[in-house]
Amino acid sequence: MKKMMNFYESCKTPIRVAYFGFICVAVGFLIQNESVNVFYTFRSSIILFLAELLLKIGELTIMNLPLIFMLNIVCKKANNASPVILALVGYFTFVVTTMLFSTQTLNAQAYATGHGINSIFNMTSGSRLPLETGMIGSFLVAYATRAAFIFSRHRGPYSLSNIFARDTAGIIYNSVFCFVLGIAVSYSFPYLYTYIQRAIAFIGSDLLDPMKIGMYSILDRVLSILGLGNIIRFPFWYTSAGGSFSNTVTGQSVLGDVNIWTYIKDSSASYIGAGRFITPFYVINMFIIPAFYLGTLFSMSDRTDRNILLFEFLFIIILSIAAGNPLPTELLMFATSPALLAIYLVIVGVSSGILVSFEAFLGFSSRISNTVIAMPGSFADFIINIRNASLIPSIRTILLVGVGAFAVMFLMTLFYYRYLAFDFVRTGNGEDIINDIIEVAGGKDNIINAGSGLFKLNVYIRDPEKISYERIQDIGIRKVVETRNGLTFELGTSCNAIARRINKKLLN
Repeated sequence: MKKMMNFYESCKTPIRVAYFGFICVAVGFLIQNESVNVFYTFRSSIILFLAELLLKIGELTIMNLPLIFMLNIVCKKANNASPVILALVGYFTFVVTTMLFSTQTLNAQAYATGHGINSIFNMTSGSRLPLETGMIGSFLVAYATRAAFIFSRHRGPYSLSNIFARDTAGIIYNSVFCFVLGIAVSYSFPYLYTYIQRAIAFIGSDLLDPMKIGMYSILDRVLSILGLGNIIRFPFWYTSAGGSFSNTVTGQSVLGDVNIWTYIKDSSASYIGAGRFITPFYVINMFIIPAFYLGTLFSMSDRTDRNILLFEFLFIIILSIAAGNPLPTELLMFATSPALLAIYLVIVGVSSGILVSFEAFLGFSSRISNTVIAMPGSFADFIINIRNASLIPSIRTILLVGVGAFAVMFLMTLFYYRYLAFDFVRTGNGEDIINDIIEVAGGKDNIINAGSGLFKLNVYIRDPEKISYERIQDIGIRKVVETRNGLTFELGTSCNAIARRINKKLLN
């Protein structure tokens, strides 16, 4: 439990940055979205400029999320500014090493091409690109930096700290560590990409198979969390892996699910299945993500904390429905409740399979060509298609599947926070933690009741003088805060289950 909370604390600020980045993209997307413009067209040059500005700010922020995660982790771990410099040097070393040692024969999506990299690595022997390692690379560098920082602070008979200043020794250590990691990744990651390509070929062999589309949706979400979503999205959205269409009249050939949807929509041609890789996003953004936040909100037994988060959660829900991208929410689940993330992925996969089984297909059109920051499955794109009579059956099916997915996700979120979270995090000492909390609070007679907020337990007490402060350090809880009404314990997702058990003990 303590390790999970430490991991969440290391990721909390980058997750907020991810929300900020996608909010910027969402606002810019809605202003420029052609479906929105059907109802209201923004003509002000200032508003259009701001929309483009927000899109670029959001895109740059999101594309650099792995780097942001890395820098935040090294700062949190060391509680010192020096590791930031070490991490940047290590990151550059890692990137350059993967550029020099990796094979250059993989698909374009396997390489990092943003952030000015093209202009840095044009060499006399030809242009080379570093591998796109996403969150995996950033976490490897972050923990290598952590190790280098610790090594540089210890003086031993063979330590570089005896020769150089500690920060200089840290830079040398980290450069070596990241160089070794870069070589290891350069030779191991191509195998990962090979397996992903095999999965793409397997899914693409039958684009109407519910199991394969469900598999695609799960892989898409997992790889997006790892910062590698473009590897699987681009082939299905824009190449023959996502299908092909030939206009027998004009002779024009179109490849990729998104391209086919756009072409069919503009030309009124006939094609069954266009939008199959986009349709699940309508269920995810408009139903599953809202169900998660509402389930989380209703799992909080402390009314004060629930009211504080009410408007924030409602804003996120509205944003998800209007122009959502599930990545920030998935990162939150990954950092706080991996088991709930697994449940979420199963619901996404099953929903995708059901949609294909009933031939419910609904694509999207967007100015955003970057698959990482794309906003498929928005309410604007959904509602505009009601005008098309041929799409009404698909829309009806999406609504029915969405309502079912909402109910399942909402109930599973409640069940997880109330029961499963306690079993997943207690590691055999759940009752001991409850007894320790009661003892710290001065015993059962000194506790009025216990309530749960978002990842925290609020224990309301009668007499503050009976609090056992000397026991707080012994119970192994990361953070305990004394409040006006009692004590607040940071316990992660198990708070609701622990609060229920404490209140049950008070009745006995």
